[in-house]
This record gives sequence, structure tokens and C-alpha cells, in this order.
Amino acid sequence: MSNPLANDALLKFGRILTVIVQALLGLGAIALIIAIPVIWLSQSHIAEAMSADSSLSLGATLGAITVVLLLCFVIVSLAFVFFRNLKHIIDSVGEGDPFVPENSRRLSVMGWITLGIQVVALPVAGIGLLAAKAFEEQNFTVDVDLDLGAIILAVTLFILARVFRHGALMRADLEGTV
Repeated sequence: MSNPLANDALLKFGRILTVIVQALLGLGAIALIIAIPVIWLSQSHIAEAMSADSSLSLGATLGAITVVLLLCFVIVSLAFVFFRNLKHIIDSVGEGDPFVPENSRRLSVMGWITLGIQVVALPVAGIGLLAAKAFEEQNFTVDVDLDLGAIILAVTLFILARVFRHGALMRADLEGTV
């Protein structure tokens, strides 16, 4: 019996989109890792850009920027794993078998990743604000907020994980009775 979803346009688009997003996230991760030594090699340029009355030393400013870059790398890496899990779920739907225990686990992981990104983003914003104070004349801004949409997404993913877990159990029970 052929799978009617094997050539579904939305699933194909989802696969392509997740691969593109993963590629962009991979490039972003590489750029963040490359930026760290570049920042430290550009100490003289950063010192020139710093405000004369900055309360932070050059070393503290470089350290703060490094921590922000490392935490951004963590966020980008988490997002990469999120989209990898999403691609696996899309693939299982295309194969006609989405209600498997593995998809339940993937959805739970995606929920935790969503919350993790929110948790990591808070110190990024705080440390970024601290570092930005060293460059008062440069007009840097840092936005700090808790994303309600991300919290709702995480709750939705946890609920979907339970739905998929229950669907997999129901299917296993049904197969056991036949």
C-alpha cells in the first residue's frame, strides 16, 4: 500500500525549510566561534571604540563579549538540534508512521530546547547590556524580555508529546489485539 503523504507538498516544503534553517544555523555557529579569537585579536580597535569614562576595563569588556558569543553559540546549537528533531518528525509523517515513541521524545526535547533558549537568552541580554555600557557613544541597545510566545510553544510541544505518546500506546494496544 502506497503512502499518500510521500509526495505531500507541505511536507516537502517543511523538509527543505528545516535543511535551510539548519544550514544557516550551522554557518551562524561557525561565525560565532570564529568571532571569539577575532575579538581578542582586535583589542586595540575595541579599546579605541570604548568610552573614555567606561566603568569596565578592556579585559572585562572582552570577557563579557566572549561570554555573550559563547552563550549565543549555545542558543544557535540548541536551535540546530530543535530543527533536526523537527526534520525527523516531518520525515516520519512522510513515511506514514508519525505515532512512534521516538516522536514523543523528540517533541519533549523540542519543548525543553525552547525553554532552554529562553533561559540562556536572559544572561545574554544582561551581560550584553553590561558590555554595551562600555560603548556609550556607539548607541548600542539591548532588549531584555521573556518571550511569551516561546513559553506557549514549549507548553504546546509538551502537550503534543503526550498526544504522540498516547497515540503510540493506543496503536501498540490495537496491534496487540489483532
